[in-house]
Amino acid sequence: MSAVFRNDAFLFLIIILVSFFASWYFGFIAINPIDNFTNYNSGYLVLEGKIPFRDYWVTTGPFLDFIQFFIFKISGVNWYGYIFHSALLNSLFCCLIFYTFRRLNLNKYLSLIYSLATGITLYSQLGTPFVDHHSSIFGITSLLLFILAINKGNNLYWALIPFFITIGFFSKQTPASYFAIIIFVYSLYFFFSRKDFQSFIVIFFSSISILILLSFLFLILDIKFLDFYNQYIKFASSVGDARLSSDSFLKPFNFSRYFLKFKWLHLSYIPLIYVVFKSVSLDKAYLKSPDFISISLLILSSYILIIHQLLTLNVKFIYFYIPILCGFCNIYLIKSSFPKKKAINQINILVLIIACSYYFTNYILKQKFQLFCNYKIIQETVTQTDIIDNNTSFNWISCLNNNPKKEVENIKKILKFLNSEIDKDDNYVLITDYQFLNSRLQNNNQVQINKWYHPGVSYPLVNNIQFSYYKSFFFEKIKLNKKKFLIFVYPSHFRLENQLYYESMLENCDYKKLSQFDGLLVSLNIEKCY
Repeated sequence: MSAVFRNDAFLFLIIILVSFFASWYFGFIAINPIDNFTNYNSGYLVLEGKIPFRDYWVTTGPFLDFIQFFIFKISGVNWYGYIFHSALLNSLFCCLIFYTFRRLNLNKYLSLIYSLATGITLYSQLGTPFVDHHSSIFGITSLLLFILAINKGNNLYWALIPFFITIGFFSKQTPASYFAIIIFVYSLYFFFSRKDFQSFIVIFFSSISILILLSFLFLILDIKFLDFYNQYIKFASSVGDARLSSDSFLKPFNFSRYFLKFKWLHLSYIPLIYVVFKSVSLDKAYLKSPDFISISLLILSSYILIIHQLLTLNVKFIYFYIPILCGFCNIYLIKSSFPKKKAINQINILVLIIACSYYFTNYILKQKFQLFCNYKIIQETVTQTDIIDNNTSFNWISCLNNNPKKEVENIKKILKFLNSEIDKDDNYVLITDYQFLNSRLQNNNQVQINKWYHPGVSYPLVNNIQFSYYKSFFFEKIKLNKKKFLIFVYPSHFRLENQLYYESMLENCDYKKLSQFDGLLVSLNIEKCY
């Protein structure tokens, strides 16, 4: 294992630098205000002493909150520390890809190409930490460890699988939990077909150790299991169930939705399917080999990513999996003995080049992430002084406003107003898609209710099974304070449903409503609740 690092140290350095700066560069290109700030805010909240589940409602990604907390602890609360998070993960994952390919005896230069292609296509589309990316990365990491384990027989790989599945799950429940299920099934098959009970014992005790560690963390952080269960499992499951039962998300046997939208991903594993069929035709025992197990798992995992993608409103971000599939195809073609493998591999590399070029041109360069964005990028750089931090400037992609420049000006005015009007002893809840505002206010007495505010996704609506629980959670957080403001900060076309929702929650309270800046800022001053 150490020989890989020793012999290929310079190539590892190249991968780290290229993949790090690919993500870093696009982190400064443009900002999408809807999702880009979620983990920025939660990292700041943990820095301020707040704990997920206990102090604010969490449906995705507490692991990201703590990573961002540690980085902010070192860097300070700024944009550089934020995009360092995603750039670091981007480079570490690509190093793992390179390491895996080298351990499976792929040529070091080919391993380098596939790893760099992954690094350029993974986090560059967004440039900022995002829960779907993290969960996918850690899920795939556990898959790679499984493949290494069954091929190399190293117990360290087995021991690490539960760890990465866990942090993937605490990044976002899916797709990490899907990876957990298929790896569990494949592991059982491998253990009992090979009678490899030693490896079973290793992964079993590793899993138990993870559970003990989690219990200990919940204890020292004073997180109640019931809060975790209701927020992260029960409510999140209700959101997933609603999407699974909706034709708008999953349309069975819809060729266009499943295949045409992800054609390049499907094309990338056709050579792998060819390897399987050709190998089986030569030797039926191939069906029990580690190679077959690995290939079938890789293809199945690609469909996991597709299904997950269809269940979100995010534009296709899973193209980064194509270089990984192409790399494995190269590995198994080299190992095979059947003719025309050179031609098949040439097709494999051609698919890689075309797919990555297509994705880079149509999504990454355009910073195209949300389906509902208009992607109007202002050409000149909007200086972000007095907005996110005092040292950062980048372009602003507006999914919330048709006039990005005006949007930035409004944010500056609102920020100035809040810092002048909120007294240092006032307690407030800030409800907004501009979640970096929390870190820019001079008053730090904020009462955080949610990690972010997306109706029906980050908190339950009235018809949801968890609504009553959430309502009690809401009042538990605000009743602890003497003077309370609910402050809503909106873009020009705002999520009015947020305001109406929380006004309905205050039906048994006396409050005064104040509107500022043509309705872009609305505050509810809660005087008394019965």
